[in-house]
Amino acid sequence: MSRGECSSIRAASDVGTAVELGAVVSQWVGRVVPHEGYMLAAVDPVTGVGCFLAREHGYSQAAARRLIVGDRSDGDHPYPFDRRARQSRVGVFNTDAPGLRRNEAMRDVMLDQGVGSELRIALAHAGTMWGGLVLLRPRGARPFSADESVQAQRLARDIVAAMRRYAAAAPPEPSGLALPPGVLVIGTGGGAIAAERVVAATPSAREWLDELGTRPADALTTSDPPVESIVWILTQTVRTTDKPAMTRVPTKRGWIVLNAQPLTGGTDVAVTVQPAVGTDLLPAMAFWHGLTPKERAVVEQVLEGLAAKQIARRLEMSPHTLNDHFKSIYRKLGVSAREELIARLLR
Repeated sequence: MSRGECSSIRAASDVGTAVELGAVVSQWVGRVVPHEGYMLAAVDPVTGVGCFLAREHGYSQAAARRLIVGDRSDGDHPYPFDRRARQSRVGVFNTDAPGLRRNEAMRDVMLDQGVGSELRIALAHAGTMWGGLVLLRPRGARPFSADESVQAQRLARDIVAAMRRYAAAAPPEPSGLALPPGVLVIGTGGGAIAAERVVAATPSAREWLDELGTRPADALTTSDPPVESIVWILTQTVRTTDKPAMTRVPTKRGWIVLNAQPLTGGTDVAVTVQPAVGTDLLPAMAFWHGLTPKERAVVEQVLEGLAAKQIARRLEMSPHTLNDHFKSIYRKLGVSAREELIARLLR
């Protein structure tokens, strides 16, 4: 890793929003693979559902939706981000130049948006899917080359490191936003899945969505909320699987959990937004902060209220080994004692 790459990864912990993170990553990647637009998406490493997204000079909101829905329904994309890959993979898709092509419907979207070439990187490391990066060049520009695909793939691990550093910079505790849970009902109004709208919302929902930082201020009153909306990504997962879905989002004030499930007797989806507490928070946060399976197991026992001797017996380890795990946990989560760990996770 070069000195510039190291500084870019360190800078990820200093940015305040996912939008700023995307700009840092784009600028760094652009030194090796120049591009006009980009979309950087992260997923909850446990559930595989999107948790933050940044984009600039990319597809319009409506076009990005069509591409996402098309990828899932048509299965035409060999590197979809929601597939759990064992290693990072890269694909180049062109509208005119030789190379992989999407199906005609998806190609038409690219042409309509003036996109000539798309380079898509599935960001996976150590068997875990962390998200994806899409780089775009306009029609008439030089298409992404095979050499640039190789260069992009080499950068994937460091992009993941930057994303993890950004997420780990969020306080390891539930969001401190003092509001009741927000509830949204999302429907299609009888139209296409890609054209969802907010059917109903509690008063606190607007402020919770503001906290996520993924939508314009008037999104609750429009029929076309932005594709960046984590709510939209979550509801698409529910509609695709017909099962409840969850994602956890890091913010400046702590972690937020979103749960979605289909409503009975119709096509609407209910979404709740609230602080991620305890067992809701720990699984995803353990991945982002790099806790080992043993360290996560220790924290789980702590949250159950077990004493150190009980934890050691249950996990079949010596008190000395348990103490070493505690030291590592405190260092990774930025706490100094067991009491502070409990207070943070269960606040």
